[in-house]
Amino acid sequence: MLIDILSFYLPPHSVDRASFKMTLILGYTVFLLIMNDLLPSTANGTPIIGIYFSVCLALMVISLLETVIITNVLHHNSMKYREVPHWVRVVILGYIARLICYKWLDGPPRRSQEKAESAGPWTIQPTSPQSDSNPTVPELIQICKDVSVMRSHLSSLQKEEELQDQWCHVGYVLDFLLFRIYLMLISFYAFVIICMWCIWFNQ
Repeated sequence: MLIDILSFYLPPHSVDRASFKMTLILGYTVFLLIMNDLLPSTANGTPIIGIYFSVCLALMVISLLETVIITNVLHHNSMKYREVPHWVRVVILGYIARLICYKWLDGPPRRSQEKAESAGPWTIQPTSPQSDSNPTVPELIQICKDVSVMRSHLSSLQKEEELQDQWCHVGYVLDFLLFRIYLMLISFYAFVIICMWCIWFNQ
């Protein structure tokens, strides 16, 4: 369980955290098969240590599901380059980020793309009729069109990068939130098990 908690510190965007947790669950299942013959058999029902092992397995499965959700947010949505919904920015990047004290290292997502689009496409306006007879004007117009195409391509790349950055922040905020909820569940579960053991010991 301690290794499962420490696995949340693996960066989800560069390390396959899900495969690591699946390996933990597989090893824990083998451990349960070995412990099945060693657990004491009681007539009053399942012993407390058996309940403890079962709930630990359920918590590890919940941890794996959380990793699947974060991986989907970080990779599936960012690869489609979809806009982050407004309610996601307000709820997750606004309220929840402040609640868990999440801070951006490079500042909040930028809106430079909107400023670039407000500039409009580049055009050439002839200054005089004599410029039409100049043989260099068609070449300048073609160059301007090529530069405009390059500018549009760079703007689209910048927009895709900003969308990826926004989805990454959404994934990190959810990861921090679910990790804290997972810690609260484990702490509450440990407290309940200790109380049950104390009651059983005093009987």
